[in-house]
Amino acid sequence: MESKSLPDASLTMLTGATGALGQEVLCQWLETRPQQEQLLVLARGKGKGKAEKRVENILRKRFTGEALAQAEKRVTVLNGDMNVKYLGLEPKLYQEVVEHTEQVIHCAAAVRFDQPLENARETNLEGTRNTLQLAKEAQKAGRMGRFDYVSTAYIAGKRHGVIYEHEFNHKKGFHNTYEQSKYEAETMVRQAMGDIPVSVYRPSIIIGNSRTGETSDFKAFYWPMRAYAIGQLRVLPGVASCKVDLVPVDYVAAAIIHLNGQKHSINRSFHLTAGRDNLPTVSDILDAAVSFFKVKRPFLIPPLLLKVAEGKLGYSILGERGIKTLKLGEPYYPYFSLKLEYDNRQTLEMLKPVGIYPPRISEFFERLFRYCVETEWGKRTTHHAGKTSSEESNDKDLVSLR
Repeated sequence: MESKSLPDASLTMLTGATGALGQEVLCQWLETRPQQEQLLVLARGKGKGKAEKRVENILRKRFTGEALAQAEKRVTVLNGDMNVKYLGLEPKLYQEVVEHTEQVIHCAAAVRFDQPLENARETNLEGTRNTLQLAKEAQKAGRMGRFDYVSTAYIAGKRHGVIYEHEFNHKKGFHNTYEQSKYEAETMVRQAMGDIPVSVYRPSIIIGNSRTGETSDFKAFYWPMRAYAIGQLRVLPGVASCKVDLVPVDYVAAAIIHLNGQKHSINRSFHLTAGRDNLPTVSDILDAAVSFFKVKRPFLIPPLLLKVAEGKLGYSILGERGIKTLKLGEPYYPYFSLKLEYDNRQTLEMLKPVGIYPPRISEFFERLFRYCVETEWGKRTTHHAGKTSSEESNDKDLVSLR
């Protein structure tokens, strides 16, 4: 891998390559795309060679021997920052990137729920604006083939009912600043559809690999499972009948890579969701957890009532530690009581010819849970992007759905 000079070839720029989804997109892209295709990875690193090292760690975890050597030859890493002008690159290098970039896959995002809105916007809106600007400049230079943007299904915010892939605008409000800033960013990306070819991907709650159970992100879906499994909580937030939309990271990455190669996907939005006939309820998830962890089933309390329980009565029942745990998980409460479903028929139709489909989560719950136990919920795990999962899973960093 190189960190400065660019190969004399058309490049695909990938942002967010050290994140949970970006790692999988990076590796699957290298596994499935022709050997002559090159990747340009924009990553942040504190100090010389740090960005390159983070990406190298990801590749070494996935590839060995000759496959690793070939993967490293196809990846050029640039230490940059999409939140600032020229993506944090020197102007001359930035211009080189413009002249060589044929397409952009923009996975990067700030995925904390508890940030002030201006902080969430800094990455999700302004970072996207800067990346989009590069794409527009590459388009003017005659290079840009397409801009693929990873949004989130939860731009639907506080809407109810069935959400269709062609739908976007609404005034129902949002559960948190992550949803709002991603909605604002998608608004901007959609406005650029007249200038450059754009595809928008909206994944739901991304969980571990369907084949191995592996994850580098123990938040969202994992937070209540961990709190229950290790005995931190006797009650959990949620409505038993609520349907939870969960998709494994390998499916989401495979879908993005395939749709990225299809002309018919341009200027369209895709729900990378489980499908309305493939949604476990909160009760189903608890049944699977009880069966695996062999711990007494917790009580489910609707989130609104649970917030009331955080008062004096809650302290007497749950104790200080229980209340603290609930407070940490509060940003996740809405996702276990939502009243919406995502229609993904257009996406499934596009993926059907190549056999890519969202697997039924009931078929790999055990793999997910086993990986959690084997790694002690990220405390004892292999390295991901230069960090252990336990470092990436700091309880203060309330990570979103993606």
